[in-house]
Amino acid sequence: MRFTFHEGLLYVPVLVFGPRGRAALRFVLDTGTARTMIAEGAARLLGFTPEGAIRKTRVASVLGAETGFLVRARRLHSLGWDRDAFEIACHRFAPEAQVDGLLGVDFFADLKLTVNFAAGTIELVPGRPAAESDP
Repeated sequence: MRFTFHEGLLYVPVLVFGPRGRAALRFVLDTGTARTMIAEGAARLLGFTPEGAIRKTRVASVLGAETGFLVRARRLHSLGWDRDAFEIACHRFAPEAQVDGLLGVDFFADLKLTVNFAAGTIELVPGRPAAESDP
């Protein structure tokens, strides 16, 4: 799969299935983020609301702790892989971020992620169980 690399960020297309349908969105692949996140505005357009959330969430930022809400998308598709009943944290993003979300490490569970910057490609394949991984 191809990716876009711009100003130090790796952008990937993500298809999110919500209560009001689906939307093709632009996420940043972020291996420093434990949980995949979607911008609150994009989440609301898909029909995700605090009232229908699993629970409230908090995320620390340089400006302090911010509250959001956790939802369950029917499906999240990216890089050729589907995650059904996938939990996503909804939070406010800075308007200048120009991104719809962050694709966190939870999406990559049980997968081997290879990023080839020279070729501009990402490969995801089934990975070995953690007990078998190299130290």
